[in-house]
Amino acid sequence: MRPPAEPRPSALADSHLARGLVLGLAAASAAIWLWSHTCMFPAMVWNDIRVAAAVALAQGWSVYPTADQGVINTWTYGPLPLLYLWPAAWAATAPGALQIASALNLALILAPLALVCFAWPATADSRVPALARPTAFIICVVAWPEEFYAIYYADSLALACGLLGNLLLLRARTPSSLWLAALVATAAVACKQTALGIPLAQVIWLGLTAGWGSAGRHAGRCVVAGAVIAALAVAFLDGAGLWFVLVDLPANFRWFPEPLKRVGGVAPELALYLGLPALVMAWQWRAFRSRPALLLPALAWACTIPLGVLALLKLGGRTNSLYSFPLWLPAVVTVLLTAIPAAGLRRWLPLAAALVAAVLACRRVIEAPRLPLRPQLAAYREAERFATQLRGRVWFPFHPLITLYGEQRYYHDEDGLFVRQTTRWKISPAQAAAHLPPAMQLIALRNGWSDWGVARGMLPPNARSTAVGDWTLWHGAADNPPSR
Repeated sequence: MRPPAEPRPSALADSHLARGLVLGLAAASAAIWLWSHTCMFPAMVWNDIRVAAAVALAQGWSVYPTADQGVINTWTYGPLPLLYLWPAAWAATAPGALQIASALNLALILAPLALVCFAWPATADSRVPALARPTAFIICVVAWPEEFYAIYYADSLALACGLLGNLLLLRARTPSSLWLAALVATAAVACKQTALGIPLAQVIWLGLTAGWGSAGRHAGRCVVAGAVIAALAVAFLDGAGLWFVLVDLPANFRWFPEPLKRVGGVAPELALYLGLPALVMAWQWRAFRSRPALLLPALAWACTIPLGVLALLKLGGRTNSLYSFPLWLPAVVTVLLTAIPAAGLRRWLPLAAALVAAVLACRRVIEAPRLPLRPQLAAYREAERFATQLRGRVWFPFHPLITLYGEQRYYHDEDGLFVRQTTRWKISPAQAAAHLPPAMQLIALRNGWSDWGVARGMLPPNARSTAVGDWTLWHGAADNPPSR
């Protein structure tokens, strides 16, 4: 009888050079794509009103108004994402602040992904294939929801806290490291209220892996950490404003009138965020149940779904509130690529994963509608010129950074006014007038961007417009438009 034939070695499957070349293509494509988003960041109107809130806080303005006092602005989230953007206030101009914020936003995504992909524990009995962790990192970078690279969300810091908190918990060996894991995970809730599922997942994970006594103690750590964060926020910020913005205002957010239409509009995202992980976990249920390194991201995925879906179904809700997929992806991909046996068909998996990274990265570049390689600042240069001529007379409803730097004044923004409108909170004439330009005659809106119609609704019936570069200035018949 012949002995069984040994599997023939494959030079291509084992070639470090082939994997390295493919991964190099993926890294180069991903770098181009990320840089283009960094360049586009200043041109996104949503970034201006969010960075403006952080700059205003650094300048000493209150960004947490009450129902009848203060600047009505877009910020309806916790204070930690504002503090993270604090370095943007060191810039001397509005474009400079946005460029700093763009770099901070990119770091907020890449740094936690790198830490998870390079430090998430692999199984003890497995030799980690070469380039497995860099491959996992690049896959996660290019599979990360694109809107997070383009727009600064409070959710980005909440996700960073969730990823880092789970990494700390999984590697915790001492009581102090468990306290740190609880603090970081609970800090996610101080970014956005819908992140409550992150510390909840930690507690359940400890209950399943270390006993419910350990889970109870960790729940206590999370409560203490939350109390400390809340006490510091009240001590340094306006407590009444915090309560109004974080509790009273969200309690009045209305539901989307056609929930099925909302769900249908984001069906592809839901299939990716909810469907794909569910299929993978159903297929490999035993592995996810028995391996703590897989069970924790699975619980984070499940525990963050309810509040994420509820936020999606509110007016103004978007898929950025769905934390399940981003919390699940990096840990699972890293375990998949670092814990595989180097035998049989699975010997091809490292090269196949590198090819997946390259295809995803190249597709991002090819399908991008535009790939600017220089920061998009032209509109701000134009605005700085005419805003100087119109000091105290022009209001930028979506670009409060311009007057924050040009006039050292923080004015209402349209998104904040729209939230008050949709929640049916009345705005007193005194509060409205207190934080608009004192001699307001013109309203400046960027061309090519939609708005909520709040500022336009304040215009007189005979209002007329003048185009100034990328801007449209709305003014009355007696006003004199600025020189071009």
